[in-house]
Amino acid sequence: MKNKKVAIVHDWLCVNGGAEIVLKYLLEMFPQADLYTMIDTLSHEKREWIGQHKVYTSCLQKSTWVREHYTYFIPFMPYLVEQFDLEAYDVIISSSHAVAKGVIVHPHQTHISYIYSPMRYAWDLMYEHERAGIFGKGIVKFVMKRWLHKMRIWDVISAQRVDIMLATSHFIQKRIKKCWGRESFVVHPPVEFDACIFEAHKETYYVTLSRLVHYKRVDLIVEAFNQMPEKKLIVIGEGTSFDALRKIAKENIIFTGYLPKNEAMACMSKAKAFVFMAKEDFGIAPLEASACGTPVIAYGQGGACETVINGKTGLYVEEQSSESLIHAIGVFETQSIDPMECVRHARTFSVENFKKKFLHYLEKKDV
Repeated sequence: MKNKKVAIVHDWLCVNGGAEIVLKYLLEMFPQADLYTMIDTLSHEKREWIGQHKVYTSCLQKSTWVREHYTYFIPFMPYLVEQFDLEAYDVIISSSHAVAKGVIVHPHQTHISYIYSPMRYAWDLMYEHERAGIFGKGIVKFVMKRWLHKMRIWDVISAQRVDIMLATSHFIQKRIKKCWGRESFVVHPPVEFDACIFEAHKETYYVTLSRLVHYKRVDLIVEAFNQMPEKKLIVIGEGTSFDALRKIAKENIIFTGYLPKNEAMACMSKAKAFVFMAKEDFGIAPLEASACGTPVIAYGQGGACETVINGKTGLYVEEQSSESLIHAIGVFETQSIDPMECVRHARTFSVENFKKKFLHYLEKKDV
């Protein structure tokens, strides 16, 4: 790989989430790589991890208004990602939950794609979005669903352009097979343990950390704690649902908004438990909690089944409802979870293991 030219393609650079943690270590593994993305709006203080890598963007970057409303332009992104001319590179690495995997490559190039998920809103989450009213009504709803139909077709076609496909979890591996008919290998994302603060002695509050958007189901957590006014909940994060959630929350629920990593982990480390109700593709936050020695109460579907050991590092919530969460918290408070057991489990998802497994599959292609 030393003499190979590498391009890394990432969907968009707008927030520092789990996908950006993966991207950070991909850039670290390939220090000479160039980075391609649809939109780059990361502020100076949030992009230090990109270092000296050259960043190339699509034409969407030219307009300030478009950059601020980039989600409106997702329908154009399949076309735009195909406009990146990557002929000068030997290896293409795509970091994709939307369109990055759809870049066009040449026969002499190797394309390895790290998949967070097939487009959630175009496949099985489409019905949940429809029930939530996200697609609107009438002609708007019809146009949205017609666009998603076309997006699914492109999604399947573009998935065939990848030489090696890596999935974030066994849950996503199954989704890849179901949606695209492709085989893939599981390489779990890395957890940054350096930022995690271990604390064996816990306080009485519960905590959740998440982007505050609909599918994260923080609303269910707020509803549950509204019915348990004697229990304190701290909600860390920002997002489109922030104001709506704060409006319905009672006095026992505190919203911090965005917190720097060290402050968020300090809060996480002292919590009685971390609460997680999303049907997540993988979910790094529960593992960060485990690395802090904090048990996790999680909805027992999706990636949580791979990051939480029921009865050992936390507890599963049987149904995605506030009532089921209240019941699970009641059961949790009768049990004892060993903080060191949480840490030992989290350590199996280290940065070193991620790099080792990623390079193993890349080398299998004789790059």
